Amino acid sequence: MVASVRRDHGAGRSSVRHLWLLGSSLLAAAGCANGRQGVIRTLPQPVAMTKITATPLPARRATRPRPSVTRQEARSPRTEPQAWRPRGGISDRWDTIVIHHSASDTGNAQLFDRYHRNVNRWDEMGYHFVIGNGRGSGDGVVEVGSRWFKQKHGAHCKTPDNHYNNHGIGICLVGDFRNVPPSDAQMASLTRLVRFLAGACGIPPQNIVTHRGVTGRTVCPGPKFPIYAIRRATGISTGASALP
Repeated sequence: MVASVRRDHGAGRSSVRHLWLLGSSLLAAAGCANGRQGVIRTLPQPVAMTKITATPLPARRATRPRPSVTRQEARSPRTEPQAWRPRGGISDRWDTIVIHHSASDTGNAQLFDRYHRNVNRWDEMGYHFVIGNGRGSGDGVVEVGSRWFKQKHGAHCKTPDNHYNNHGIGICLVGDFRNVPPSDAQMASLTRLVRFLAGACGIPPQNIVTHRGVTGRTVCPGPKFPIYAIRRATGISTGASALP
């Protein structure tokens, strides 16, 4: 206990009032601190408080989803999807559009990318665009491959001089067109995509071709694929020199 004395002038006498400042636990702590027990003569100075600022964790890098174009977007006559226009612009390297089929009933860009990496040992999917058939991706949905964003050469149509890989835009439609044709949604999306690419890259009519038409060593994209319908639908005349 700490005693304080106050003179009471009205009564003319002193009275001692005990002010219970600190409990016994604080006294015991004071004795322990200076090596002996006793009365606290000087109240301890308040401990300076240090403001602790939490360091924010680094932001997690968001995984960019693979851009795709819905059937409605692909068929819309208003504007071309932004995903078809790389941020850095379209290179002047392109002079051909090469059309393929997947020769499978199902598929999408992710599956083709995995196959090309793991089986073919390529660095990424060989095509620039994939158009779904409703089994694996939406019917008529256009998926944009990473090669197109980078404006990087393709890996889809090998020739001795590799011209069609270096300068050809590879478009793959999911499906096997040896026996059945592409869906109406696929054809609508392909028509719009080819029209856009031909206009943006200055690709002449005769250079809208099929894999079979270039190499002659494959049936891709199959006899049921109507290449001439694509040329007509895009307002392009086939011309005498156009490859099938």
